[in-house]
Amino acid sequence: MKVKILGSGTAIPDLKRNASGLFVKTSSSSILADLGPGTIRRLAEAGIAPESIDIILITHFHPDHVSDLVPFLFASNYEHGPVRQAPFYVVGPKGLNEFYEKLVVVFGKWIVPGSDRLKLRELGIESFDRIYFEQWDLIVRSAPAVHSRPSLSYRIEAAGVSVTISGDTDFSENLVELAAGTDILICECSFPDGMKTIGHMIPSEAGETAARAQVKKLVLTHFYPHCHDVDVVSQAAAKFSGTVIKAEDLMTLEC
Repeated sequence: MKVKILGSGTAIPDLKRNASGLFVKTSSSSILADLGPGTIRRLAEAGIAPESIDIILITHFHPDHVSDLVPFLFASNYEHGPVRQAPFYVVGPKGLNEFYEKLVVVFGKWIVPGSDRLKLRELGIESFDRIYFEQWDLIVRSAPAVHSRPSLSYRIEAAGVSVTISGDTDFSENLVELAAGTDILICECSFPDGMKTIGHMIPSEAGETAARAQVKKLVLTHFYPHCHDVDVVSQAAAKFSGTVIKAEDLMTLEC
């Protein structure tokens, strides 16, 4: 499984850190997790064709995590270039169907993929949930996140390996359980230690999560500017003895 960081930043515009976006490649599928503004451009920079995407996972509906869904869907209908003919899935928390319907009200037919190619799947927000994609032998698990409702964290499992994506969340027993034994935990780390903000994690909390879940590798991401000149890796490593990485846009990881 390969992971490409498409955006390690937040809603604050930054020349080096795009808003939230992540690409996961398994042996048989291509997955996007969140599409903050600029994600489509990052896909192009990474050489990833939008029509290759099989599944899009939406953690929650804040603009810095979902705004590029509109240009993604618009591009999927482009008539004069490669257009995906196979179905693709958009997965998100309960409320996804209503969210999409309202987007169509605003943008019209231009974001409605023809031939019933778009498949929307909602996951529960009160307890753990899962989807098995038989065509890719892939499991996506979810857990409620401690952020604005509705919000989810995800775990992607294929070929005996897994990647867990926290999305935006405060410290959460749900995330510890979801991430248990995962190969890579990609964990939000919005502010440095000493700047605790409700609904988000600081490095020491990310490290504690990784330690309790006994993950193999911890990748910190979703940095507000306050983290830019702080050694957040050391702050997380004070709680977690395994590998800690500070995400950078277009970084590639493997497990």
